Amino acid sequence: MPSTARRIAARTLRERAGAATAALALGLAGGGAVAANLLATATPAGAVYSADIDGDGIPNGSDPDVDGDGIANGSDDDVDGDGILNGSDLNVDGDQFSNGSGHELDIDGDGIADNSDAETDIDGDGVADNSADETDIDGDGKLDNSAIEKDIDGDSLADASTRETDIDGDGVADNSDAETDIDGDGVADNSGDETDIDGDEKADDSPQEIDEDGDGLRDNSALETDIDGDGLADDAAGEGDIDGDGADDNSVDEENIDGDSYSDDSPSEHDIDGDGVDDSVDADEDGDGVENESDDDSDGDGTDNSEDSHANGDDD
Repeated sequence: MPSTARRIAARTLRERAGAATAALALGLAGGGAVAANLLATATPAGAVYSADIDGDGIPNGSDPDVDGDGIANGSDDDVDGDGILNGSDLNVDGDQFSNGSGHELDIDGDGIADNSDAETDIDGDGVADNSADETDIDGDGKLDNSAIEKDIDGDSLADASTRETDIDGDGVADNSDAETDIDGDGVADNSGDETDIDGDEKADDSPQEIDEDGDGLRDNSALETDIDGDGLADDAAGEGDIDGDGADDNSVDEENIDGDSYSDDSPSEHDIDGDGVDDSVDADEDGDGVENESDDDSDGDGTDNSEDSHANGDDD
């Protein structure tokens, strides 16, 4: 290979897979179909990409066995055969689209769409997407609970967008009562251990967290009827945990029903159930589905109105 071509190939490969892979490929030039095709098909930025790593005539993005090693992509821990295991590879299937790109619909090239409920391991790293051990669902190098990860499942829809209806890409709508783990971190949304339901690195009870379930609707907006995104309307009689913190709203242990950083008995809390209606005019102050006049515990603090010195929820 002419020295100029070798330099171009090396530079391109460094961009794709790192200097170590480039050096290895150059050292193996002419020795192995995969190495040769990596060199031959590497393309500079902006060029049309039609790589076929194993030279079988099937482009990588459509090839059920990208590297031609006899192991189907869905079972291969190094789909594109570049020496980088799927869990560390920013382009698992070796096509023109990086993991987490809005154009990449099947990150690990296993033939199962990333947003399908049949796809349980989007990046093909061997760790189930709903496992607590899976910290980077789309394999884009950004931890799912990191502030810089704005699109956990890599579908090009921002997690905070109203258009994103399935944050973790498990095929179950976030506002469905069947979705028990919106951000796919392995911690149930209604568990006391889940402190960040939508995985945006803002604690659910933080003043900075204004959209707990990541559906694009402010929690204190009249438009937001399901703060924790569990599929149960906040004012439904069956919704016993509006903010999904694992504490029953009618329990004395629940001091912040809507999870908005203001305790229910604080003078600053004017909307206990977070329904967008001021408590002074709210017919169901604690959002338990029972109107105040018929509710023995109108502010939902676990204390009967007859024994509650501030049954309206204010501490004055």
